[in-house]
Amino acid sequence: MESFTWAKATTDGPEKTKVAVLLPGSGYPVEGPVLFWIGEMLASIGWHVQAVRWTPDDSPSAAPHEFAANAAKLAFAEAPDADHRLIIAKSFSTLCIPWAEKARIPGIWLTPLLTDERVRSALGASSKNDLLIGGSGDKLWDGGRKSESAGTFFEVPGADHSLQIPHDWRASQKAQADVFERVEAFILGLG
Repeated sequence: MESFTWAKATTDGPEKTKVAVLLPGSGYPVEGPVLFWIGEMLASIGWHVQAVRWTPDDSPSAAPHEFAANAAKLAFAEAPDADHRLIIAKSFSTLCIPWAEKARIPGIWLTPLLTDERVRSALGASSKNDLLIGGSGDKLWDGGRKSESAGTFFEVPGADHSLQIPHDWRASQKAQADVFERVEAFILGLG
């Protein structure tokens, strides 16, 4: 894996430093539409954005939770020190939720793997308000499992694991615009 700076923080005064880490899915890079626009959004409101790419040598199969956590740790280590930290993770990388809970780092979890027991357990014990976004047509979303987890849930009706509406690009675009509005409100609410 490799970490790179997506955008440097822009501050004109004594504001606190904010660092966000973008983590890809197993087949969904940070340049994919949902992560791309969230990265651009964060940059436009002054966050330093550090992103991760998988490399051909990566092999997470033996310990996927630790692999995802190590990706987040690497990105934060290569970013500036921060007063506020945030993780935005897609699919596979949401396996770092147990680590983020222990580290007390809020997250925006896009199509989280709610069928994973360690992820569900960490979310169920969470006292922080994360944002979880999934599609009703995504089997890994598992209906949001709202009754078992802390956080704010947003379910996109008819969306699949890519947060797209199958065979309807216009509906997909509108659905993703709704996702971006929820994400922006969550980020602005972090203070």
